[in-house]
Amino acid sequence: MSYNSLVIRRTWTLVAPVLLATGLSAQIFPAPPEPAGNPSTPGKVALGKALFWDEQLSSSRSVACGTCHRWDSGGADPRTDSVHPGADGVFGTADDVVGSPGVVRHDASGAWLEDALFGVQPKVTPRKSPSPINAAYLTELFWDGRADDVFRDPVTNQVVLASGAALENQAAGPPVDEGEMSHVGRSWTDIANDLPNLTPLALATNVPAALQTFINGQTYAQLFQQVYGTAGVTPQRIIFAIAAYQRALVSDQSPFDRSLVGQYTFTPQENLGRLQFNALCRNCHTDLEASVRFTGPTFPTGRYRNIGVRPFAEDPGRFNVTQVVLDSGKFKVPGLRNVELRAPYFHNGSEATLLDVIDFYARGGNTNVNQDPLIFNILGAISPNDRTNMVAFLRTLTDPRVVNQQPPFDRPTLWSETANVPTTFGTGTAGTGGLTPRANAWEPGLLGNPKVTIGVDRVQPSTFAFIAWDLFANQAPTAVLGHNVYLAQSGAMATSGVGLTQGSGPGNGFASLTFSLPPDPAFAGATLFGQWLLVDANGPVGFSSSNAFGVKLFQ
Repeated sequence: MSYNSLVIRRTWTLVAPVLLATGLSAQIFPAPPEPAGNPSTPGKVALGKALFWDEQLSSSRSVACGTCHRWDSGGADPRTDSVHPGADGVFGTADDVVGSPGVVRHDASGAWLEDALFGVQPKVTPRKSPSPINAAYLTELFWDGRADDVFRDPVTNQVVLASGAALENQAAGPPVDEGEMSHVGRSWTDIANDLPNLTPLALATNVPAALQTFINGQTYAQLFQQVYGTAGVTPQRIIFAIAAYQRALVSDQSPFDRSLVGQYTFTPQENLGRLQFNALCRNCHTDLEASVRFTGPTFPTGRYRNIGVRPFAEDPGRFNVTQVVLDSGKFKVPGLRNVELRAPYFHNGSEATLLDVIDFYARGGNTNVNQDPLIFNILGAISPNDRTNMVAFLRTLTDPRVVNQQPPFDRPTLWSETANVPTTFGTGTAGTGGLTPRANAWEPGLLGNPKVTIGVDRVQPSTFAFIAWDLFANQAPTAVLGHNVYLAQSGAMATSGVGLTQGSGPGNGFASLTFSLPPDPAFAGATLFGQWLLVDANGPVGFSSSNAFGVKLFQ
Protein backbone atom coordinates (compact mmCIF):
# COMPACT_ATOMS: atom_id res chain seq x y z
CA MET A 1 0.00 0.00 0.00
CA SER A 2 1.40 3.40 -0.96
CA TYR A 3 1.95 6.21 1.54
CA ASN A 4 -0.88 8.24 0.00
CA SER A 5 -3.28 5.29 0.17
CA LEU A 6 -2.36 4.76 3.81
CA VAL A 7 -3.03 8.42 4.60
CA ILE A 8 -6.39 8.27 2.82
CA ARG A 9 -7.42 5.10 4.63
CA ARG A 10 -6.38 6.41 8.06
CA THR A 11 -8.10 9.73 7.46
CA TRP A 12 -11.36 8.12 6.47
CA THR A 13 -11.17 5.64 9.33
CA LEU A 14 -11.29 8.65 11.63
CA VAL A 15 -13.75 10.75 9.64
CA ALA A 16 -16.27 8.13 8.49
CA PRO A 17 -17.94 7.58 11.89
CA VAL A 18 -18.40 11.36 12.23
CA LEU A 19 -19.93 11.65 8.75
CA LEU A 20 -22.26 8.73 9.25
CA ALA A 21 -23.30 10.03 12.66
CA THR A 22 -24.66 13.22 11.03
CA GLY A 23 -27.58 11.30 9.62
CA LEU A 24 -26.38 10.97 6.00
CA SER A 25 -27.67 7.48 5.49
CA ALA A 26 -30.17 7.95 2.68
CA GLN A 27 -29.07 7.89 -0.94
CA ILE A 28 -28.67 11.42 -2.29
CA PHE A 29 -28.81 10.54 -5.97
CA PRO A 30 -32.02 9.32 -7.56
CA ALA A 31 -32.11 5.55 -7.93
CA PRO A 32 -30.22 4.38 -11.04
CA PRO A 33 -32.41 3.52 -14.00
CA GLU A 34 -32.81 -0.14 -14.82
CA PRO A 35 -34.10 -1.83 -17.96
CA ALA A 36 -37.64 -3.15 -17.73
CA GLY A 37 -36.46 -6.65 -18.56
CA ASN A 38 -33.95 -6.82 -15.70
CA PRO A 39 -35.50 -5.38 -12.55
CA SER A 40 -33.26 -5.49 -9.52
CA THR A 41 -34.17 -7.57 -6.49
CA PRO A 42 -32.15 -8.08 -3.30
CA GLY A 43 -31.53 -11.69 -4.28
CA LYS A 44 -30.36 -10.81 -7.78
CA VAL A 45 -28.01 -8.16 -6.40
CA ALA A 46 -26.57 -10.67 -3.91
CA LEU A 47 -26.13 -13.27 -6.65
CA GLY A 48 -24.40 -10.71 -8.84
CA LYS A 49 -22.14 -9.75 -5.96
CA ALA A 50 -21.06 -13.38 -5.51
CA LEU A 51 -20.39 -13.73 -9.24
CA PHE A 52 -18.51 -10.40 -9.43
CA TRP A 53 -16.09 -11.48 -6.70
CA ASP A 54 -15.76 -15.14 -7.72
CA GLU A 55 -12.44 -16.00 -9.38
CA GLN A 56 -14.02 -19.27 -10.52
CA LEU A 57 -15.81 -17.26 -13.22
CA SER A 58 -12.52 -17.24 -15.15
CA SER A 59 -11.38 -20.36 -16.99
CA SER A 60 -8.14 -20.42 -14.98
CA ARG A 61 -9.98 -19.91 -11.65
CA SER A 62 -7.63 -17.00 -10.97
CA VAL A 63 -9.38 -13.77 -12.02
CA ALA A 64 -12.69 -12.26 -10.89
CA CYS A 65 -14.40 -9.12 -12.13
CA GLY A 66 -13.34 -7.62 -8.81
CA THR A 67 -9.68 -8.45 -9.42
CA CYS A 68 -9.46 -5.40 -11.69
CA HIS A 69 -12.10 -3.32 -9.87
CA ARG A 70 -11.26 -2.89 -6.19
CA TRP A 71 -13.31 -0.49 -4.12
CA ASP A 72 -10.36 0.61 -1.99
CA SER A 73 -8.86 1.80 -5.29
CA GLY A 74 -12.03 3.64 -6.23
CA GLY A 75 -13.15 0.79 -8.50
CA ALA A 76 -9.89 0.77 -10.46
CA ASP A 77 -7.06 -1.78 -10.43
CA PRO A 78 -4.55 -1.34 -7.59
CA ARG A 79 -1.90 -3.31 -9.51
CA THR A 80 0.07 -0.53 -11.19
CA ASP A 81 3.18 -2.45 -12.26
CA SER A 82 1.60 -4.30 -15.19
CA VAL A 83 2.42 -2.87 -18.61
CA HIS A 84 1.02 -3.30 -22.10
CA PRO A 85 3.60 -2.37 -24.76
CA GLY A 86 1.18 -0.12 -26.62
CA ALA A 87 0.71 0.26 -30.35
CA ASP A 88 4.38 -0.29 -31.22
CA GLY A 89 4.44 -3.67 -29.44
CA VAL A 90 7.74 -2.77 -27.78
CA PHE A 91 8.10 -2.63 -24.00
CA GLY A 92 9.86 0.36 -22.48
CA THR A 93 8.80 2.98 -25.04
CA ALA A 94 6.70 6.13 -24.69
CA ASP A 95 3.41 4.51 -25.71
CA ASP A 96 3.42 1.86 -22.97
CA VAL A 97 0.16 1.55 -21.02
CA VAL A 98 -0.50 0.71 -17.37
CA GLY A 99 -3.13 -2.01 -17.69
CA SER A 100 -4.58 -4.95 -15.81
CA PRO A 101 -2.99 -8.41 -15.90
CA GLY A 102 -5.39 -11.19 -16.79
CA VAL A 103 -4.60 -14.77 -17.77
CA VAL A 104 -1.92 -16.54 -19.76
CA ARG A 105 -3.21 -17.41 -23.22
CA HIS A 106 -4.43 -20.99 -22.93
CA ASP A 107 -6.74 -23.54 -24.51
CA ALA A 108 -9.75 -25.35 -23.09
CA SER A 109 -7.56 -28.09 -21.60
CA GLY A 110 -5.54 -25.51 -19.63
CA ALA A 111 -2.41 -25.87 -21.80
CA TRP A 112 -0.60 -22.60 -22.33
CA LEU A 113 -0.37 -21.04 -25.79
CA GLU A 114 2.15 -18.47 -26.92
CA ASP A 115 0.97 -14.88 -27.29
CA ALA A 116 2.70 -12.58 -29.77
CA LEU A 117 3.23 -9.83 -27.18
CA PHE A 118 3.31 -11.58 -23.81
CA GLY A 119 4.61 -15.06 -24.58
CA VAL A 120 3.34 -17.26 -21.75
CA GLN A 121 3.08 -14.46 -19.21
CA PRO A 122 -0.34 -13.08 -18.21
CA LYS A 123 -1.71 -10.77 -20.87
CA VAL A 124 -2.24 -7.13 -19.87
CA THR A 125 -5.15 -4.99 -21.03
CA PRO A 126 -4.31 -2.16 -23.47
CA ARG A 127 -6.21 0.38 -21.35
CA LYS A 128 -6.47 1.07 -17.63
CA SER A 129 -9.59 -0.39 -16.02
CA PRO A 130 -12.31 2.24 -15.46
CA SER A 131 -14.45 2.20 -12.34
CA PRO A 132 -17.92 0.62 -12.30
CA ILE A 133 -18.96 2.82 -9.37
CA ASN A 134 -21.86 5.06 -10.49
CA ALA A 135 -21.66 3.47 -13.94
CA ALA A 136 -25.37 2.67 -13.59
CA TYR A 137 -26.18 6.24 -14.61
CA LEU A 138 -24.43 6.01 -17.98
CA THR A 139 -25.78 4.79 -21.29
CA GLU A 140 -22.38 3.85 -22.78
CA LEU A 141 -19.50 2.13 -21.01
CA PHE A 142 -15.79 1.36 -21.47
CA TRP A 143 -13.37 4.14 -22.34
CA ASP A 144 -14.59 4.17 -25.93
CA GLY A 145 -18.30 3.64 -25.17
CA ARG A 146 -18.53 0.41 -27.13
CA ALA A 147 -20.96 -1.06 -24.57
CA ASP A 148 -24.17 0.71 -25.58
CA ASP A 149 -27.58 0.30 -23.96
CA VAL A 150 -29.11 -2.29 -26.30
CA PHE A 151 -28.41 -5.79 -25.02
CA ARG A 152 -28.40 -8.85 -27.24
CA ASP A 153 -28.32 -12.37 -25.86
CA PRO A 154 -24.71 -13.58 -26.27
CA VAL A 155 -25.87 -16.97 -27.57
CA THR A 156 -28.79 -16.11 -29.87
CA ASN A 157 -27.84 -12.49 -30.69
CA GLN A 158 -31.48 -11.55 -30.26
CA VAL A 159 -32.32 -8.19 -28.70
CA VAL A 160 -33.40 -8.84 -25.13
CA LEU A 161 -33.22 -5.34 -23.65
CA ALA A 162 -33.97 -2.51 -26.08
CA SER A 163 -32.59 0.27 -23.88
CA GLY A 164 -30.90 1.02 -20.58
CA ALA A 165 -28.64 -2.03 -20.71
CA ALA A 166 -25.10 -0.63 -20.90
CA LEU A 167 -24.17 -2.52 -17.73
CA GLU A 168 -25.40 -5.80 -19.19
CA ASN A 169 -23.29 -5.22 -22.31
CA GLN A 170 -20.25 -4.34 -20.24
CA ALA A 171 -20.63 -7.40 -18.01
CA ALA A 172 -20.83 -9.68 -21.05
CA GLY A 173 -17.32 -8.86 -22.26
CA PRO A 174 -14.50 -9.77 -19.83
CA PRO A 175 -15.54 -13.36 -18.93
CA VAL A 176 -15.10 -14.47 -22.57
CA ASP A 177 -12.09 -12.26 -23.35
CA GLU A 178 -9.00 -14.46 -23.72
CA GLY A 179 -6.77 -11.74 -22.31
CA GLU A 180 -8.85 -11.01 -19.23
CA MET A 181 -10.62 -14.14 -17.96
CA SER A 182 -11.03 -16.72 -20.68
CA HIS A 183 -9.38 -19.55 -22.56
CA VAL A 184 -9.22 -19.30 -26.35
CA GLY A 185 -12.64 -19.98 -27.85
CA ARG A 186 -14.54 -19.94 -24.56
CA SER A 187 -18.22 -19.07 -24.96
CA TRP A 188 -20.93 -17.96 -22.60
CA THR A 189 -22.48 -21.39 -23.02
CA ASP A 190 -19.24 -22.88 -21.65
CA ILE A 191 -19.45 -20.58 -18.63
CA ALA A 192 -23.09 -21.43 -17.99
CA ASN A 193 -22.29 -25.15 -18.18
CA ASP A 194 -19.35 -24.81 -15.79
CA LEU A 195 -21.04 -22.77 -13.09
CA PRO A 196 -23.99 -24.79 -11.69
CA ASN A 197 -22.15 -27.27 -9.48
CA LEU A 198 -19.50 -24.87 -8.22
CA THR A 199 -19.42 -23.79 -4.60
CA PRO A 200 -19.96 -20.01 -4.70
CA LEU A 201 -16.88 -18.06 -3.65
CA ALA A 202 -14.97 -21.25 -2.87
CA LEU A 203 -11.69 -19.39 -3.31
CA ALA A 204 -12.65 -16.32 -1.27
CA THR A 205 -12.25 -15.58 2.41
CA ASN A 206 -13.81 -12.99 4.72
CA VAL A 207 -17.10 -13.17 2.84
CA PRO A 208 -19.43 -10.43 4.20
CA ALA A 209 -21.97 -11.86 6.61
CA ALA A 210 -25.04 -10.90 4.55
CA LEU A 211 -23.57 -12.51 1.45
CA GLN A 212 -22.59 -15.61 3.40
CA THR A 213 -26.15 -15.89 4.71
CA PHE A 214 -27.49 -15.60 1.16
CA ILE A 215 -25.21 -18.38 -0.11
CA ASN A 216 -25.92 -20.60 2.91
CA GLY A 217 -24.01 -23.62 1.59
CA GLN A 218 -25.86 -23.74 -1.72
CA THR A 219 -24.46 -24.36 -5.20
CA TYR A 220 -24.84 -21.80 -7.94
CA ALA A 221 -27.59 -23.94 -9.48
CA GLN A 222 -29.58 -23.65 -6.26
CA LEU A 223 -28.95 -19.90 -5.96
CA PHE A 224 -30.10 -19.26 -9.52
CA GLN A 225 -33.31 -21.19 -8.89
CA GLN A 226 -33.87 -19.25 -5.68
CA VAL A 227 -33.32 -15.86 -7.35
CA TYR A 228 -35.08 -16.43 -10.67
CA GLY A 229 -37.83 -18.75 -9.48
CA THR A 230 -37.08 -21.52 -11.96
CA ALA A 231 -34.13 -23.82 -12.53
CA GLY A 232 -31.41 -22.93 -14.98
CA VAL A 233 -28.02 -21.20 -15.07
CA THR A 234 -27.98 -19.35 -18.39
CA PRO A 235 -25.63 -16.75 -19.86
CA GLN A 236 -28.39 -14.14 -19.75
CA ARG A 237 -29.15 -14.80 -16.08
CA ILE A 238 -25.46 -14.60 -15.13
CA ILE A 239 -25.03 -11.28 -16.94
CA PHE A 240 -28.29 -9.85 -15.56
CA ALA A 241 -27.22 -10.62 -11.98
CA ILE A 242 -23.79 -9.01 -12.38
CA ALA A 243 -25.41 -5.91 -13.90
CA ALA A 244 -27.93 -5.74 -11.03
CA TYR A 245 -25.08 -5.78 -8.52
CA GLN A 246 -23.29 -2.98 -10.33
CA ARG A 247 -26.47 -0.88 -10.24
CA ALA A 248 -26.26 -1.03 -6.44
CA LEU A 249 -22.80 0.59 -6.49
CA VAL A 250 -23.89 4.18 -5.99
CA SER A 251 -21.36 6.52 -4.39
CA ASP A 252 -23.02 9.73 -3.21
CA GLN A 253 -21.94 10.30 0.40
CA SER A 254 -18.64 12.16 0.02
CA PRO A 255 -18.06 15.47 1.81
CA PHE A 256 -18.76 17.13 -1.54
CA ASP A 257 -22.14 15.42 -1.80
CA ARG A 258 -22.94 16.40 1.76
CA SER A 259 -22.05 20.01 0.95
CA LEU A 260 -24.78 20.05 -1.71
CA VAL A 261 -27.43 19.31 0.91
CA GLY A 262 -25.98 21.61 3.56
CA GLN A 263 -24.23 18.97 5.66
CA TYR A 264 -20.60 19.86 4.96
CA THR A 265 -18.69 23.14 4.82
CA PHE A 266 -15.57 23.31 2.68
CA THR A 267 -12.34 24.45 4.28
CA PRO A 268 -10.94 27.69 2.82
CA GLN A 269 -8.44 25.71 0.73
CA GLU A 270 -11.07 23.27 -0.53
CA ASN A 271 -13.38 26.16 -1.41
CA LEU A 272 -10.66 27.93 -3.40
CA GLY A 273 -10.02 24.68 -5.23
CA ARG A 274 -13.75 24.27 -5.88
CA LEU A 275 -13.99 27.75 -7.39
CA GLN A 276 -10.98 27.14 -9.63
CA PHE A 277 -12.33 23.75 -10.65
CA ASN A 278 -15.72 25.26 -11.52
CA ALA A 279 -14.04 27.92 -13.63
CA LEU A 280 -11.81 25.56 -15.62
CA CYS A 281 -13.06 21.98 -15.44
CA ARG A 282 -16.86 21.93 -15.21
CA ASN A 283 -17.37 22.18 -18.98
CA CYS A 284 -16.32 18.55 -19.19
CA HIS A 285 -16.84 17.19 -15.68
CA THR A 286 -20.49 18.10 -15.44
CA ASP A 287 -21.27 15.18 -13.14
CA LEU A 288 -20.55 17.18 -10.00
CA GLU A 289 -22.82 19.96 -8.75
CA ALA A 290 -25.34 19.40 -11.53
CA SER A 291 -25.81 15.79 -10.48
CA VAL A 292 -28.20 16.56 -7.62
CA ARG A 293 -30.25 19.00 -9.68
CA PHE A 294 -30.83 17.02 -12.87
CA THR A 295 -34.38 15.84 -13.45
CA GLY A 296 -33.63 12.71 -15.46
CA PRO A 297 -31.78 9.72 -14.03
CA THR A 298 -28.65 10.13 -16.17
CA PHE A 299 -25.39 11.85 -15.46
CA PRO A 300 -24.37 14.52 -17.95
CA THR A 301 -20.86 13.05 -17.90
CA GLY A 302 -20.80 10.60 -20.75
CA ARG A 303 -19.34 12.72 -23.47
CA TYR A 304 -15.99 12.03 -25.12
CA ARG A 305 -12.96 14.30 -25.42
CA ASN A 306 -9.48 14.19 -26.88
CA ILE A 307 -7.47 15.96 -24.21
CA GLY A 308 -4.10 15.19 -25.83
CA VAL A 309 -2.75 12.34 -23.69
CA ARG A 310 -1.00 10.56 -26.59
CA PRO A 311 -1.11 10.74 -30.42
CA PHE A 312 -4.43 9.25 -31.50
CA ALA A 313 -2.76 6.90 -33.98
CA GLU A 314 -1.65 4.83 -30.95
CA ASP A 315 -5.23 4.35 -29.73
CA PRO A 316 -8.05 5.93 -31.77
CA GLY A 317 -10.46 5.57 -28.84
CA ARG A 318 -14.05 6.50 -29.70
CA PHE A 319 -13.24 6.39 -33.44
CA ASN A 320 -13.03 2.60 -33.20
CA VAL A 321 -16.74 2.57 -32.35
CA THR A 322 -18.16 5.37 -34.52
CA GLN A 323 -15.68 5.45 -37.44
CA VAL A 324 -16.09 9.24 -37.33
CA VAL A 325 -12.74 10.92 -38.00
CA LEU A 326 -13.43 13.73 -35.55
CA ASP A 327 -13.76 11.11 -32.79
CA SER A 328 -10.10 10.07 -33.23
CA GLY A 329 -8.35 10.05 -29.87
CA LYS A 330 -11.50 10.79 -27.89
CA PHE A 331 -12.17 8.89 -24.67
CA LYS A 332 -15.01 8.97 -22.18
CA VAL A 333 -14.83 11.76 -19.62
CA PRO A 334 -14.82 9.87 -16.31
CA GLY A 335 -16.82 10.84 -13.27
CA LEU A 336 -14.65 12.21 -10.49
CA ARG A 337 -16.11 10.74 -7.33
CA ASN A 338 -13.41 8.77 -5.48
CA VAL A 339 -10.87 10.01 -8.01
CA GLU A 340 -8.07 10.29 -5.44
CA LEU A 341 -8.20 6.51 -5.02
CA ARG A 342 -7.88 5.71 -8.72
CA ALA A 343 -4.24 6.52 -9.49
CA PRO A 344 -2.58 6.33 -11.98
CA TYR A 345 -4.76 8.42 -14.27
CA PHE A 346 -6.09 8.61 -17.83
CA HIS A 347 -6.92 5.67 -20.08
CA ASN A 348 -3.24 4.69 -20.26
CA GLY A 349 -2.30 5.31 -16.62
CA SER A 350 0.32 7.84 -17.69
CA GLU A 351 -0.06 10.34 -14.82
CA ALA A 352 0.84 9.08 -11.37
CA THR A 353 -0.89 11.61 -9.09
CA LEU A 354 -3.67 14.17 -9.08
CA LEU A 355 -1.03 16.89 -9.02
CA ASP A 356 0.47 15.38 -12.17
CA VAL A 357 -2.96 15.45 -13.81
CA ILE A 358 -3.41 19.14 -13.02
CA ASP A 359 0.10 19.84 -14.33
CA PHE A 360 -0.88 17.99 -17.53
CA TYR A 361 -3.81 20.37 -18.05
CA ALA A 362 -1.74 23.40 -17.04
CA ARG A 363 0.74 22.70 -19.87
CA GLY A 364 -2.01 22.06 -22.40
CA GLY A 365 -1.64 18.30 -22.67
CA ASN A 366 1.00 16.28 -24.50
CA THR A 367 -0.20 16.38 -28.11
CA ASN A 368 -2.44 18.86 -29.89
CA VAL A 369 -3.63 17.01 -33.02
CA ASN A 370 -7.44 16.83 -32.93
CA GLN A 371 -7.27 18.04 -29.33
CA ASP A 372 -10.39 19.47 -27.76
CA PRO A 373 -10.26 23.31 -27.89
CA LEU A 374 -11.49 23.51 -24.30
CA ILE A 375 -7.99 22.46 -23.23
CA PHE A 376 -6.69 25.79 -24.50
CA ASN A 377 -8.87 27.60 -21.95
CA ILE A 378 -6.90 25.92 -19.18
CA LEU A 379 -3.41 26.47 -20.61
CA GLY A 380 -1.46 28.79 -18.31
CA ALA A 381 -4.49 29.45 -16.08
CA ILE A 382 -3.38 27.38 -13.07
CA SER A 383 -0.90 28.75 -10.55
CA PRO A 384 1.12 26.62 -8.09
CA ASN A 385 -1.33 27.52 -5.32
CA ASP A 386 -4.25 26.66 -7.57
CA ARG A 387 -2.78 23.20 -8.07
CA THR A 388 -2.71 22.33 -4.36
CA ASN A 389 -6.12 23.92 -3.76
CA MET A 390 -7.67 21.90 -6.57
CA VAL A 391 -6.21 18.67 -5.23
CA ALA A 392 -7.67 19.50 -1.81
CA PHE A 393 -11.08 19.97 -3.45
CA LEU A 394 -10.84 16.74 -5.44
CA ARG A 395 -10.20 14.85 -2.22
CA THR A 396 -13.62 15.94 -0.95
CA LEU A 397 -15.10 13.66 -3.63
CA THR A 398 -14.11 10.49 -1.75
CA ASP A 399 -17.00 8.53 -0.27
CA PRO A 400 -15.95 7.05 3.12
CA ARG A 401 -17.93 3.89 2.38
CA VAL A 402 -15.78 3.27 -0.71
CA VAL A 403 -12.37 3.75 0.85
CA ASN A 404 -13.37 1.74 3.93
CA GLN A 405 -15.22 -0.88 1.85
CA GLN A 406 -18.44 -0.57 3.78
CA PRO A 407 -21.85 -1.57 2.34
CA PRO A 408 -22.66 -1.53 -0.50
CA PHE A 409 -18.90 -1.58 -1.10
CA ASP A 410 -18.11 -4.44 1.26
CA ARG A 411 -16.58 -7.46 -0.42
CA PRO A 412 -14.82 -10.81 0.10
CA THR A 413 -11.06 -11.15 0.16
CA LEU A 414 -9.91 -12.59 -3.14
CA TRP A 415 -7.73 -15.68 -3.33
CA SER A 416 -5.19 -13.55 -5.22
CA GLU A 417 -4.84 -11.31 -2.15
CA THR A 418 -3.94 -14.16 0.20
CA ALA A 419 -0.95 -16.29 1.11
CA ASN A 420 -2.51 -19.12 -0.92
CA VAL A 421 -1.15 -17.67 -4.17
CA PRO A 422 1.63 -19.85 -5.68
CA THR A 423 5.17 -18.61 -5.17
CA THR A 424 8.40 -18.83 -7.12
CA PHE A 425 11.78 -18.54 -5.47
CA GLY A 426 15.46 -19.22 -5.93
CA THR A 427 17.72 -19.12 -8.97
CA GLY A 428 17.88 -21.62 -11.76
CA THR A 429 20.89 -22.78 -13.75
CA ALA A 430 21.56 -21.49 -17.26
CA GLY A 431 21.89 -23.55 -20.39
CA THR A 432 22.23 -22.69 -24.09
CA GLY A 433 22.65 -19.00 -24.79
CA GLY A 434 23.13 -18.24 -21.11
CA LEU A 435 19.36 -18.45 -20.57
CA THR A 436 18.02 -19.53 -17.19
CA PRO A 437 14.60 -21.22 -17.38
CA ARG A 438 11.83 -19.38 -15.53
CA ALA A 439 9.13 -21.26 -13.62
CA ASN A 440 5.62 -19.78 -13.74
CA ALA A 441 2.71 -20.60 -11.43
CA TRP A 442 -0.42 -18.45 -11.11
CA GLU A 443 -3.39 -20.75 -10.57
CA PRO A 444 -5.06 -21.75 -7.28
CA GLY A 445 -4.23 -24.97 -5.47
CA LEU A 446 -7.85 -25.40 -4.39
CA LEU A 447 -8.40 -29.06 -3.55
CA GLY A 448 -10.73 -30.47 -6.18
CA ASN A 449 -9.59 -27.95 -8.82
CA PRO A 450 -9.85 -29.95 -12.08
CA LYS A 451 -7.22 -27.93 -13.94
CA VAL A 452 -4.10 -26.38 -12.45
CA THR A 453 -1.39 -25.37 -14.89
CA ILE A 454 2.24 -24.55 -14.15
CA GLY A 455 4.77 -23.64 -16.79
CA VAL A 456 8.28 -22.67 -17.78
CA ASP A 457 9.64 -20.24 -20.37
CA ARG A 458 12.98 -18.73 -21.44
CA VAL A 459 14.12 -22.09 -22.78
CA GLN A 460 15.04 -23.52 -26.15
CA PRO A 461 12.20 -24.92 -28.31
CA SER A 462 11.98 -28.66 -28.96
CA THR A 463 13.76 -29.50 -25.73
CA PHE A 464 12.62 -32.33 -23.48
CA ALA A 465 11.28 -30.99 -20.19
CA PHE A 466 10.25 -32.62 -16.94
CA ILE A 467 9.50 -31.57 -13.38
CA ALA A 468 10.95 -32.75 -10.10
CA TRP A 469 8.36 -32.57 -7.30
CA ASP A 470 8.46 -32.65 -3.53
CA LEU A 471 6.20 -31.85 -0.59
CA PHE A 472 9.09 -30.11 1.13
CA ALA A 473 11.43 -27.34 0.03
CA ASN A 474 14.98 -26.39 0.78
CA GLN A 475 15.09 -22.60 0.79
CA ALA A 476 18.88 -22.70 1.04
CA PRO A 477 19.61 -24.75 -2.07
CA THR A 478 21.77 -27.82 -2.24
CA ALA A 479 24.29 -27.90 -5.07
CA VAL A 480 23.77 -31.12 -7.02
CA LEU A 481 25.90 -31.73 -10.12
CA GLY A 482 26.17 -28.00 -10.81
CA HIS A 483 22.49 -27.17 -10.16
CA ASN A 484 20.79 -25.31 -7.34
CA VAL A 485 18.24 -27.80 -5.99
CA TYR A 486 15.48 -26.26 -3.88
CA LEU A 487 13.69 -29.52 -3.15
CA ALA A 488 14.26 -31.31 0.13
CA GLN A 489 15.03 -34.56 -1.71
CA SER A 490 12.76 -36.36 0.72
CA GLY A 491 10.99 -39.64 0.26
CA ALA A 492 8.12 -37.66 -1.27
CA MET A 493 10.19 -36.58 -4.26
CA ALA A 494 8.90 -37.60 -7.73
CA THR A 495 9.23 -36.57 -11.37
CA SER A 496 6.79 -35.86 -14.20
CA GLY A 497 7.79 -36.05 -17.86
CA VAL A 498 6.18 -33.20 -19.80
CA GLY A 499 7.55 -33.64 -23.30
CA LEU A 500 9.11 -31.29 -25.82
CA THR A 501 8.98 -27.55 -25.31
CA GLN A 502 7.04 -25.47 -27.82
CA GLY A 503 7.79 -22.11 -29.41
CA SER A 504 10.10 -20.89 -32.13
CA GLY A 505 13.38 -19.01 -32.09
CA PRO A 506 16.30 -19.11 -29.66
CA GLY A 507 15.15 -18.76 -26.07
CA ASN A 508 11.46 -18.54 -26.97
CA GLY A 509 10.57 -22.07 -25.96
CA PHE A 510 8.05 -22.90 -23.25
CA ALA A 511 6.20 -25.82 -21.71
CA SER A 512 3.23 -26.27 -19.41
CA LEU A 513 1.73 -29.07 -17.40
CA THR A 514 -1.94 -29.24 -16.42
CA PHE A 515 -3.10 -31.54 -13.63
CA SER A 516 -6.07 -31.98 -11.31
CA LEU A 517 -6.03 -31.82 -7.54
CA PRO A 518 -7.83 -34.41 -5.41
CA PRO A 519 -10.68 -33.12 -3.23
CA ASP A 520 -9.15 -34.87 -0.21
CA PRO A 521 -9.07 -32.44 2.77
CA ALA A 522 -6.10 -34.35 4.20
CA PHE A 523 -3.87 -32.41 1.79
CA ALA A 524 -5.04 -29.01 3.04
CA GLY A 525 -2.09 -26.91 4.18
CA ALA A 526 0.48 -28.89 2.20
CA THR A 527 2.51 -27.30 -0.60
CA LEU A 528 3.59 -28.90 -3.85
CA PHE A 529 7.11 -27.75 -4.63
CA GLY A 530 8.84 -28.28 -7.94
CA GLN A 531 11.61 -27.38 -10.35
CA TRP A 532 11.75 -27.71 -14.10
CA LEU A 533 14.64 -29.61 -15.65
CA LEU A 534 15.40 -29.38 -19.36
CA VAL A 535 17.73 -31.50 -21.42
CA ASP A 536 20.41 -29.06 -22.57
CA ALA A 537 23.89 -30.06 -23.69
CA ASN A 538 25.23 -26.64 -22.68
CA GLY A 539 24.05 -26.86 -19.08
CA PRO A 540 25.75 -28.63 -16.18
CA VAL A 541 25.72 -32.40 -16.75
CA GLY A 542 23.52 -31.89 -19.80
CA PHE A 543 20.63 -30.03 -18.15
CA SER A 544 19.43 -26.53 -17.40
CA SER A 545 17.09 -25.96 -14.45
CA SER A 546 14.55 -23.38 -13.40
CA ASN A 547 13.98 -21.59 -10.16
CA ALA A 548 11.54 -23.34 -7.82
CA PHE A 549 7.78 -22.95 -7.44
CA GLY A 550 5.35 -23.80 -4.67
CA VAL A 551 1.60 -24.38 -5.02
CA LYS A 552 -0.15 -24.25 -1.66
CA LEU A 553 -3.08 -26.67 -1.31
CA PHE A 554 -6.18 -25.44 0.48
CA GLN A 555 -9.93 -26.05 0.70
